Amino acid sequence: MLADKGAEARASRQGTKLAELEKEARIVLQEVWAKISARERLVIFGAVAVLVGWIVGEFIATVNLCGGYNVPGLACPSISYFSAGNSGFFAILGLVAAIAAVVVVYLKAAPNMNITWPMPVAQVLLGVCAATLVLGVLVVLMQVSYGLTGAPITMWIADVIFVGGGAVQAYAAYMEYTAAKAA
Repeated sequence: MLADKGAEARASRQGTKLAELEKEARIVLQEVWAKISARERLVIFGAVAVLVGWIVGEFIATVNLCGGYNVPGLACPSISYFSAGNSGFFAILGLVAAIAAVVVVYLKAAPNMNITWPMPVAQVLLGVCAATLVLGVLVVLMQVSYGLTGAPITMWIADVIFVGGGAVQAYAAYMEYTAAKAA
């Protein structure tokens, strides 16, 4: 009985600490969100679109060559058109570039961060976001070059979301670059 009360006390203290940490994390996130401009928010929204496009393409844009039937003695693989060949590698690089853009925005606006950037932050952000867009376009071009007989519609939807997110990021980063250059 005593051991149970001690375990309950420790669990309640840990729960209280987790609640405090969660509250502090929300406060920091609100501070960061208040510091960034609308263009930088658009970069973050574009990164979310790239992530959603990658997830849709990677996990939903697949085709089973046997139509979903299990045929004994016959190998029936599922093919993901989104990640076939080198396009999957470029899709992952595009996703990493989109995440890197979010990291750059966070590091620029995070409290208690004093980073000496090698060049203007808007220029770094523009380069990373342009890389995301270029990699997304390369993914689509590679998919088209493979021949798309039987490609599912979800692959095209994933492509539109992925490249659209990269385009939103690149546009917002360009607007941020021109605003920073004018100031």
